[in-house]
Amino acid sequence: MIVYIIPITALLLAFMSLLASLRFIFSRQGLYWVFPAMISLILFFQNLQQLLLAGEEEMAGIDLSFPSLSPLILAALWYMMIIVFHYALKKTITENRFENDSIKNRAEAEYLEKYETRMRRKSRKAREEKSGNSASVPSVPEYRTPQDD
Repeated sequence: MIVYIIPITALLLAFMSLLASLRFIFSRQGLYWVFPAMISLILFFQNLQQLLLAGEEEMAGIDLSFPSLSPLILAALWYMMIIVFHYALKKTITENRFENDSIKNRAEAEYLEKYETRMRRKSRKAREEKSGNSASVPSVPEYRTPQDD
């Protein structure tokens, strides 16, 4: 059971780096994350193969030599590199302020348009009520006699 600790840990780190790079593909710096995602995928399958090979071999104890620890070291370094790359991109690539301002201005214009429409409807309704309820002098038609016809 102890033989599986290093390959499982390396596989877990490779999987976490793959998930992180796939998550960052859908961020605003997505194009920068395609290549790290491919490397993480290769590293994941390499560590999966190491785990399957460890399951097939009959090992009595854990081997702490550099060749047996290298997948774990590589996966750990790669995961740290992805984290550092994420924060470096976050610092250097700022938001697209023009796009954000355009979105805010469009939302503000739509809000003002709705507000003005409501105010026009309200004033039109008030005018209609005022004209319908206003007192006026009744117009009396002329008195016409039947002889006038």
